[in-house]
Amino acid sequence: MARYVEIIRAREEEVAKLIEFLSKKSNSFENPKIILIGGYGLRAFIPFSRSTRDCDFALRKENWYLDEIKRWLDEEVLIETFEKKDSSGYMRCIKLIKIWRKHVRVSLDFMEGEVIGRDEKDIVRIDERFVLSSWRKRIKIADREIEVRVPCYKDYFILKVISGRASDAKDIATLVWKNGLPEGLEERVKEIMPYPEVFREKLRKSILTIIGDKRFLHSWKGTFMTTEFNEEIKGQVIQKLAKLLT
Repeated sequence: MARYVEIIRAREEEVAKLIEFLSKKSNSFENPKIILIGGYGLRAFIPFSRSTRDCDFALRKENWYLDEIKRWLDEEVLIETFEKKDSSGYMRCIKLIKIWRKHVRVSLDFMEGEVIGRDEKDIVRIDERFVLSSWRKRIKIADREIEVRVPCYKDYFILKVISGRASDAKDIATLVWKNGLPEGLEERVKEIMPYPEVFREKLRKSILTIIGDKRFLHSWKGTFMTTEFNEEIKGQVIQKLAKLLT
């Protein structure tokens, strides 16, 4: 257990250094506006944090910012994947840090223009409104607080539903518990999703199914390391989410 905690601490410290590096290069995430999403972005919305080795960023497609970010990071990380299509680009950066005799992997993912999931129709556009409604927030990473730019709650919520993994279901349950449902969700889904029907499908077939499982509560507590979440709160979350399907 002690070694696991040390691995988590070392990974977070490296992520903190890389985020600070990006902040310096981009003029505090202003040029370009780089928006933190994923598990680290979650820390802007809830009072808990969970361990994650991936640090995810989104950008609006304008002048292929990925090319510039790649130049910044070339000497800091290994560029594992670099792809550019008509409407979107994707870059995955890897850094290995050595702890004892083990190499621990840290990943940075950058998505320009669109955030694309595992299925063909899992697409969320990064439009002008996504960027304009993003906001600054200081979040804790390792032993420091770092100011980052994160999406508005509505856009972040949509990204989480479309991702649709078990970890996302835990995040969504916590988001709804602490913040309720975002307002104007249906209209926004239609604005930034080429296939808006996917949102309801993911919610019904993935998110609600995972949260409704009898093992969910135990899994949630193991992830966030607190006993605050209980069966009563879980039921309230399910009721709120179910309203999105009516």
